[in-house]
Amino acid sequence: MVSRNTIKKDILKIYDVEKVKTMAVMERIQSRAAMTTDMWTSSNQKRGFMVVTTHFIDDSWKLQSRIIRFIYVPCPHTAEVLCDALMDTFLEWNIDRKLSTLTIDNCSTNDAMISLLLKKFKNGVHLWTKNLFHVRCVAHILNLIVKDGLEIYETDSWLMIEKVRTLCYDLLTEYQGKNNNSGGESLNRATSTLGGKDALSNFDLFVSKRKKGKASHVKSELDHYLEEDVLPRNQNFDILAWWKSNGLKYPALQTIAKDVLSVPVSTAVSESAFSTNGRVVSPNRSKFHPKTLEALMCAQS
Repeated sequence: MVSRNTIKKDILKIYDVEKVKTMAVMERIQSRAAMTTDMWTSSNQKRGFMVVTTHFIDDSWKLQSRIIRFIYVPCPHTAEVLCDALMDTFLEWNIDRKLSTLTIDNCSTNDAMISLLLKKFKNGVHLWTKNLFHVRCVAHILNLIVKDGLEIYETDSWLMIEKVRTLCYDLLTEYQGKNNNSGGESLNRATSTLGGKDALSNFDLFVSKRKKGKASHVKSELDHYLEEDVLPRNQNFDILAWWKSNGLKYPALQTIAKDVLSVPVSTAVSESAFSTNGRVVSPNRSKFHPKTLEALMCAQS
């Protein structure tokens, strides 16, 4: 008969193997990763646990969700304690530079935790966009969304549409700027290897200024995208497959879509881990070590 210690060693071994695989996948992806997290207290132990789930679109344009941590969090569950637990997870998994959003329940403790997290990211330079980092779980604010939506529809709907349109253009400009900066850095490095200025450097400056002058008259990717005909309604429409096949037509928008479409609007995925957990931490199994419990939860994800 297999002993308890042998089973425990096998569980931890499987967890270590799966963790290395998932970390390798996270290292390879070009897109950003969205996060969800939730807290739960076991009824039989009165012990608090935090689940951290990552969501991303892989290179094959398949949406992936993985539980990367199932952490025992001792009381009290203050904003500082939760912030430290999350930050340790981001650093351990080396995804602090790939974060897009964090979806959490709507409560004051989580609001304070978000403020502390943003302070830990210096000037938000590694974040996707600092203003959109905090995503409130739609299940907790659905009634507020409907109420605000009805008010907007009755009063200034066109103003709100224009505001969203402006945000889309700003996001496109930000993504294109990052691409242009990376290209400009490559050009500067190439020029420096040739000994600084060459005979045509002034011509390059002239062409650059000419392009900037014409930029306001040239339609952007977003303009062309918005002018396209609306696709016929199809219940089997796969939006990820559509963006995968239209990357040559809309390269910058495709990059944005890969980051945006992985953002969950609720914490349902993280909360579902606790429904599974209820079967794992039964009264008869209440002596599980937190590391063993984390291995069980994460390995099966």
